[in-house]
Amino acid sequence: MAAQDPNPPTPTLFGNDALTPPLPTAFMDLQDPRYAYMFGFLQADGHLSRGPGRKGNLTVELNARDVEILREFQRLTPYNSSINTRTRATNFSAERHSVIWALYALEARTILNDIGLPYGRKSTRITPPRIAFSRPDYLRGILDADGSVGYTGQGLPFLSLNHGEHRRRGISVPLHEEGHRR
Repeated sequence: MAAQDPNPPTPTLFGNDALTPPLPTAFMDLQDPRYAYMFGFLQADGHLSRGPGRKGNLTVELNARDVEILREFQRLTPYNSSINTRTRATNFSAERHSVIWALYALEARTILNDIGLPYGRKSTRITPPRIAFSRPDYLRGILDADGSVGYTGQGLPFLSLNHGEHRRRGISVPLHEEGHRR
C-alpha cells in the first residue's frame, strides 16, 4: 500500500494555488477581460481631458453606491490615482452623493487615448479599441456604464444604449423581434 502524501496540492477552481497571485498583465492589455471591461466602461462613462503641457486627467463620476467599480479600476491601474466623494443638488435630488476616480499620469492617459479613448466628456465618438480585445467584456463594460438590459411590458428582452447619438434619437435594440427568437 502506497503512503499518502502528507502535503498534497490543494485543488482550486483554476488549477493553481489560491495564494499564488495571477501573472501580471500589462496595463490596458484588452485581451485581459478585466481591462477590456474597464476600457468599455471608460469609453461610455469616462472623461479624458488634456490641459496645457503635460497636464490633464481621466475622471469617472458614479453614484456613491458604485464605489467598488472605481476601487477595482484603481487596483488595476499601476499609476497613482484617487477616489473622492462629492455631494451636490441636482434636478433629480436635493442631495446626490457621488464618487469620482481621477487619474493624472500622462503615460496612462496616452495609452488610453492611443487604444481608442477619445478626449472629451463622455464622448459620442467612441469606436471599438484599436487593438485586439475581449469582445464580451468590452461590451459588458459599455452596457454597465451607459446601457440598460431588461424586459418590456410584454415580457420581451431588450437592450438600450443611453449614450450620445443613441440617446438623442431614442434608439434601442430589441433582443427579440416578432417571429424571430434567438
